Amino acid sequence: MLLGMEIADLVEQTIATWSVERPDLDFTAMSTALKVNLLVTKQLELTNQYMLELGVTLGEFDVLATLRRHGKNGVLMPTEIAVFAMITPSGLTNRLSRLEKMGHIVRLSDPNDRRISLVRITTKGRRIADLGIEFAAQNSTDILDGVKPADLAVFKRVIDQLTLNVENQTSSTAQTGASSK
Repeated sequence: MLLGMEIADLVEQTIATWSVERPDLDFTAMSTALKVNLLVTKQLELTNQYMLELGVTLGEFDVLATLRRHGKNGVLMPTEIAVFAMITPSGLTNRLSRLEKMGHIVRLSDPNDRRISLVRITTKGRRIADLGIEFAAQNSTDILDGVKPADLAVFKRVIDQLTLNVENQTSSTAQTGASSK
């Protein structure tokens, strides 16, 4: 519930008011996109709240989860973490510093090349990653509770297509921007 309104009601009110102001536009897709956005936002809020209870931010958890899911030793180069966690190297630097201070990671030099730095998850960090991923997985399951498997399969196909559309749109926008310079 947002400001005393159910998510669906808030979206419907938003679409209804825009439809009055701009009857020339079709808001069908926007209605769906707004509902998906609100659901994702709510899920992220719940997950972030839980991570804060564990003593880390959602972004810090993302780093720990990235290290945890990449093998028993959980050792990666910072550039690999940034790619796998889909964050910028500058955003990663602060997270690594905080996680190191909390004892969730250690930074090492590569034994084969001292110029390369490595990051390893600690036992303490692994415990946080495991608790966090258990919550995130259960939270996702709870949100999808009651959705029939066949409907979920269709939803997955639609989300996959939307992801492809966004990637194609982003790619064509980048190409258009590069060619106009």
